[in-house]
Amino acid sequence: MPLFLSISLVLLITSASLAAAESLPGTTVTACDRLASHPEDPDRVAPGVATKDVDLPKAIAACAADADKATPASPDYARLQYQLGRAWFYDQQTQKALPPLERAAAAGSEQAQFVVGYVIDEGLQGIPANPCQVEDLWVRSARAGRLAAQVTYPHHVLRGRFAGCRIQATPEEMGAFLLSAASRPDNNYYQGLLISVLQGELAASRPPTVAP
Repeated sequence: MPLFLSISLVLLITSASLAAAESLPGTTVTACDRLASHPEDPDRVAPGVATKDVDLPKAIAACAADADKATPASPDYARLQYQLGRAWFYDQQTQKALPPLERAAAAGSEQAQFVVGYVIDEGLQGIPANPCQVEDLWVRSARAGRLAAQVTYPHHVLRGRFAGCRIQATPEEMGAFLLSAASRPDNNYYQGLLISVLQGELAASRPPTVAP
């Protein structure tokens, strides 16, 4: 992969691209939110805490307590499960981190869907590769509007990273993902360049239209 594409993907995944979220109707701002909200989580209800600033013992204790109180029907459930998994994962306790992260993804957290896919894709903390699971997680995250998934999903499809998997998004839908990503006002130069390159590759991968 060209160097600038690699740099752009890293910037896309790691940069904080959203302003502080407001508490949504029906949600409760908890100690877990204040200690473990991710800066890029669209569902966060408190200012995000950078990875290096997370107080892991306090975050794990608070998130375990708060997540235990939220039922699956609660609007707080997916967010708190994600934040609990985030804290456990940063503490290198992978086997404890995965269940709440997976529960959050299943409950519709677009952040958890992207993050779990990213962890599997990169093989972080010894997690085995499963490209078809990554495809499923990222297509759901992209459809929910997560910027990183809207770019990395077409990127991986175009490079054959999901070979052998059922590709759930059509070329037209992937084009819509990239168009949505390109419309974000906070994209930097390299992110915009990556999106433009992928749009060109996607267009070139389609069969030519034959006139009737």
